[in-house]
Amino acid sequence: MKDRRELNLLAEAGVILQRMADGGVLCTGVDREGAQNLLTLGWGQIGRSYHGNPMFSIAVAPPRYSWRFLEDVPEFVIAVPDDALRDAVHFCGTRSGRDFDDKFAAAGLTPVPSVHVRAPSVLECPINVECHIYARVAPPHELLTPEHRLSPLEEQHTIYFAEVLGTYGWED
Repeated sequence: MKDRRELNLLAEAGVILQRMADGGVLCTGVDREGAQNLLTLGWGQIGRSYHGNPMFSIAVAPPRYSWRFLEDVPEFVIAVPDDALRDAVHFCGTRSGRDFDDKFAAAGLTPVPSVHVRAPSVLECPINVECHIYARVAPPHELLTPEHRLSPLEEQHTIYFAEVLGTYGWED
């Protein structure tokens, strides 16, 4: 197993946002029973600060299987892939966890315990950002684009604001 090392989120922010724009990042979650899931996100924001920690916001629509995980346990990990994981990221963005007993295994990814949250980190991802949700804005709202607001209300994104509790990478 690789050793975990702490990273500075703000120093990694450019890489994270670039990866979001170029294929997406992975977001992991866990429900009360311990089931794990992950999805691909192409939108998010990094900011300063909440209680002295950076913050991360994401948007997930209720029809997405992972939405119930975020509602059930208000934590997530943003796992930032490298180019070698493009197929896994695409898989996680186009296939629902509803259809798999273990979406991690189906994507060829390894969940590992996180330091601060119950949602797992992803061993293959060089950056993992552990987040605890402190606020959510459910539709109707005007925080997303007008095109998103044309969707039926039950399909519009919930926006989650989270405190970053730790950012980690791996050493061999």
